[in-house]
Amino acid sequence: MTAQSWILRVEPDAAACRTARHELTRFLTPLVDDVTVGDATLVLHELVANGVDHAHTPMLVTARVRDGAVRLRVRDGSVVRGREQPYDPTATRGRGLQIVGRLSQRWGVRRHHGGKTTWADVGPVGARPAPDLHLVRPAS
Repeated sequence: MTAQSWILRVEPDAAACRTARHELTRFLTPLVDDVTVGDATLVLHELVANGVDHAHTPMLVTARVRDGAVRLRVRDGSVVRGREQPYDPTATRGRGLQIVGRLSQRWGVRRHHGGKTTWADVGPVGARPAPDLHLVRPAS
């Protein structure tokens, strides 16, 4: 199957997560199963929310679909790398990358000039959506 790609620019504001979820859902619905659409939109929500909360810069959001799997990328202007917080049932925040880790097959962060790209692969076990980024940190 040929890979299909999607791209969106979002500002670091309150509408960013909703806009990204809505547009990603429109792109993915005819291409992948409903479970993958749901998982991918939630993962993207968490990655964009991290960009809004921590990077405070405009973001370039992309998705690439191949063989029923999705590679999501969120590029922002901060070099500070997000990290998964330890599980704390009393915490009111800090679960975003835990969600990303549970719903994705793999995820990682790649630094580059002027920022970083956080990426996640979502979809059926064993599917490889796009081999263009090296693995930085496997999902737990």
